[in-house]
Amino acid sequence: MTSGNTVLVIFSYGMSATRWKQMGILSKEKVIFEAYLESGLADRVLWFTYHPDDSRLVAEEQQAGRLHPGIQVIPAPDWAVNPLGKLVYSLIGPWLQRRAFGQATAMINHQTSGCWTGLMARLLLGGRFVYRYGHSLWRRHLDRKQYARLAFSWPLDRLALACSDHALVCTESDYRATSQAPHISHCPNFVEVGRSACDAPPPSERPERAAYVGRLMPFKNLFALIEACAAHGLPLDLYGDGPLRDELETYADSIGANCRFLGVRPNEEVRAALPGYRWFFLVSNYEAMPKALLEGMAAGCVCVAAPNYGCAEVIEDGVDGVLSTDWSAAAILEAMLRAESGDMDAMARRAMSKVQEQYSLERILMLHRQALLGSGR
Repeated sequence: MTSGNTVLVIFSYGMSATRWKQMGILSKEKVIFEAYLESGLADRVLWFTYHPDDSRLVAEEQQAGRLHPGIQVIPAPDWAVNPLGKLVYSLIGPWLQRRAFGQATAMINHQTSGCWTGLMARLLLGGRFVYRYGHSLWRRHLDRKQYARLAFSWPLDRLALACSDHALVCTESDYRATSQAPHISHCPNFVEVGRSACDAPPPSERPERAAYVGRLMPFKNLFALIEACAAHGLPLDLYGDGPLRDELETYADSIGANCRFLGVRPNEEVRAALPGYRWFFLVSNYEAMPKALLEGMAAGCVCVAAPNYGCAEVIEDGVDGVLSTDWSAAAILEAMLRAESGDMDAMARRAMSKVQEQYSLERILMLHRQALLGSGR
């Protein structure tokens, strides 16, 4: 894009920069949008969000030097935060904010949930719309057997694929479920590969300790993970929070597991800590394109994951990580023993190389550039 162009980012339905900050992921989520600015892809990025305080938060982050000055927030009305208000705002927001939308050279949504805002903007105001999704909404509803919601999300996905100027699909399995038309691209998640990981010792020289990063939710299969770590005598640190925290703490105590529940931490703190762990686990019942797993691989940890389709797309079993045969504690323990019987240091090196080659910010930025510019259509 030439100088003077603006990319408008449509946040997920009901999401905001304020919520990202509370979740400890603002520093992670902002990276691609700052890269738009730093690479010259755009000279301004507008955020369409759902919280009236986001403008103040962004100004504070910019004043502290933690956010690029080229990012601006489209101020949301106070009523956009309540359940009915956010639904109404997701539908009529492009018209209410038509001056800002009219300034955009291209629009891109952050996740499928809320993508209809971009479709409405394209219908009402015109402009280029890029449909981007990570864990597709229809796949999530299918995984969770939420068939009533699937009846809404599947047609929505087909409509967005058909009506967008370009689509960026994170997982290979979701890409295969599309028509694979020229305007649809497979664009996985990315991670920043920091020097701290490159300079860290190999797994064999690290403390015998494991990390998990994510929400404490039922589908994350954490009871089985804690049981497997207890059986192996492996200390486990869990970064994140969620509704199962109290139950998980009680369970860990009851079986004598050495677990530390560290709560929500800023992403940069977690990334800096990961190169100090020998093991990284992600054993969810289902995942899409798991950015947490990519972070573990980039940090040079020995990664053990469950055989869900998202993790299986990232890890080649026995080569750059290990996949358990199922989701049980016994299978997770067996995967750990298999990893220990091989060359863990070589496995970690291959994982780091894969992330650098296939999941780097530079590669994903190139795909975003092609989608936002309209090349290859």
